[in-house]
Amino acid sequence: MSTNLKVLLCALAGGGSLAILAALLRSRKLLRGLLFSAVSGVAALYAVNAAGLLTSMRLAVNGLTLGVSAIAGPPGVIALLLADAILKR
Repeated sequence: MSTNLKVLLCALAGGGSLAILAALLRSRKLLRGLLFSAVSGVAALYAVNAAGLLTSMRLAVNGLTLGVSAIAGPPGVIALLLADAILKR
């Protein structure tokens, strides 16, 4: 993978994380929002891996995927699936 693509992916991930944090701060329910995002994201990661038994599309469970799924929630898991599908080719 080229350096430019790595920089672009990191910039997109950072921008997305900042947008999620800004939205949670504006709603004035930061702790509840973060907790809900973390629980639903980890549940989505579990669901993807459970469905992976049938579809053969699985994500590795490590610190990066748990962090992305906890911070970004289900959209983060979808982004991980898309990145995995694009980068495997």
